[in-house]
Amino acid sequence: MIVETRKTAAGTEYWDNKEKKVLFVPAGMDPYFEVTENPKSMIMGVDLASGPDKTVIDGELVDDEDVMNFSKMTVSQLKKFAAEHNIDIPDDMKKKDDIISFLTEETE
Repeated sequence: MIVETRKTAAGTEYWDNKEKKVLFVPAGMDPYFEVTENPKSMIMGVDLASGPDKTVIDGELVDDEDVMNFSKMTVSQLKKFAAEHNIDIPDDMKKKDDIISFLTEETE
């Protein structure tokens, strides 16, 4: 999946989630790859079976506008999320950014 991340005067940057690298397309040129618009699979907690505009959080169906992302959660909320999804966070992992990176890898 490739998503647009930033536009500059020189061109547009895209993130290639599969290759884990930035792709750059100069201004005035079209991308040579398929760009994913509004990628729901990048939002944590998405249950694609629940419908295109619904997400499951803590067992409840909510509108996608109400979906939280990891960066807005506290460390204790992240740990609760992990426990609810049977993900074991290593004991030595204390920093929020480290926990977010770990959870992101585990939920891909």
